[in-house]
Amino acid sequence: MDSQNRIVPFVIVIVIALFLQLAFVAADCRQTPLRVAKQFTEDFFYLDADMQNYLCESLAADGEWVDQYLSGKKAEAARRGLSTNYLRRMFTELNLKTVHQNENSIEFHVEGITRVAINPAFMVIGKLFRIGKNYPVEATLDLVKEDNGWKVCGTPFDRAL
Repeated sequence: MDSQNRIVPFVIVIVIALFLQLAFVAADCRQTPLRVAKQFTEDFFYLDADMQNYLCESLAADGEWVDQYLSGKKAEAARRGLSTNYLRRMFTELNLKTVHQNENSIEFHVEGITRVAINPAFMVIGKLFRIGKNYPVEATLDLVKEDNGWKVCGTPFDRAL
């Protein structure tokens, strides 16, 4: 009987920890305008087709906007005699500031520094040893509320890097 009394507090602690973990995961999955803007910005500069998931309906129609953007980057890389991977960039610094907000739209000012990210490990090593070049980014990003979620609209980064 005494050993059961020792086990009960541990079981209670484990159950409470599991409940809290599930609550934190659910809270972390909640879509916010800041998270959408940050993820879209990272995907845009990394040339990741997943940016399609964050576009408003007018831009996301049939994936044409993303396809045109990625095709343009592929053509630019071919003109330069490079693989598309050489045009990918990752952020070493990324700051988003709210410029204007109402209940259905929000405008962010994006500032950051990117580096070429052929391979993310190369980017980190290049930054540590100060090899390579930093590329500053400064732009405005417009988000609108669609279908109970936030989506990027307008002309994101004017589709030019």
